Amino acid sequence: MTDDDLVNALRDCYDTRQQRNIVDLGLIQSAALTLDTEAPGATVRGLPPRYIARITLHAPGSDETRNAQLRAQIENRLAGLQNISRTEIEMLPALFPILGGGRP
Repeated sequence: MTDDDLVNALRDCYDTRQQRNIVDLGLIQSAALTLDTEAPGATVRGLPPRYIARITLHAPGSDETRNAQLRAQIENRLAGLQNISRTEIEMLPALFPILGGGRP
């Protein structure tokens, strides 16, 4: 598993209002994998390594519910990857919060 694989997995995560994935929207600031030396089985020879996915992204808007849904979507998508032991997400303020407000 590589950082590029991680970014490709994030292409399955969409901003519900703009109907585009978060990678193409440019919301991802960084996405990196770090070897998880504390994952279950990490010291067992022959088992594949497991990683911590560290994601820094800009929130799509100022709507906290929408941002929480996106965070959950990312966590659920990455939980489905065998090599990911856990996900850490840092959500930065929206670049253009006015665009994310208002009614759907």
